[in-house]
Amino acid sequence: MKNSSGTALVESYFKAYETKDIGILKEILSQDFTFTSPADKRIGLEEYFERCWPGSKDIQAYSIQNLLTDGNEVFVRCECRLYSGDTFNNMEHFKFADSQIQEIIVYFGFEEDVFSKARAKRFDDAFASGNIDFVMENISDETTWHLVGSEEITGKENIAEMFAPMREPNQMSNKTTHILVSGDKAVIEGEIEMPSEDGEIQIYAYCDVYTFAHPKKDMIKNLKAYMIALPKKMKKN
Repeated sequence: MKNSSGTALVESYFKAYETKDIGILKEILSQDFTFTSPADKRIGLEEYFERCWPGSKDIQAYSIQNLLTDGNEVFVRCECRLYSGDTFNNMEHFKFADSQIQEIIVYFGFEEDVFSKARAKRFDDAFASGNIDFVMENISDETTWHLVGSEEITGKENIAEMFAPMREPNQMSNKTTHILVSGDKAVIEGEIEMPSEDGEIQIYAYCDVYTFAHPKKDMIKNLKAYMIALPKKMKKN
């Protein structure tokens, strides 16, 4: 294989993540493909798609900083920019066979929780914007939802009924103050302002504790929410 062919495959690999086109990867990754990183020990093609591809939704762009070729191998230092605004650099070692990528070894240049924080922020933004469809897509019949101080709700149908009034959000602003993640859990703190029926603005401090069904997927296993009403302020004309 010529070096230019390897370079083209690397560029196509990154393009697949930028454009969210899994078809590109299915064409350029070999059937005996393996992937290794600090979090993945020489996993095969099927497990790679299951574990790694879901992260594509957070990736906005890649920028190749350095690229070195050595026969059927390419070494790349690349910068990745997430939609959250975070950026990081990875070192990636590509190996090729028969005009396909046969192996990738990645050395992370970021804390592993970067993607976990982005996942948690997607849900926080969905609630703030009234995008309940996104939330419901990631709830199963086994999901439990508990606003502390009220009854715990279980199951997709019951949760959908509870969320119905939120499809047209009436909150004026949402400010996320902290996101903490560990494994399959995420904790989000913030404040929201919502107009009440009397025209005043009620400020709430909230803390949502998510448990996800999978460390790298969006499906929610359960959520426990805490909400406290803070002193009101009058609505400005």
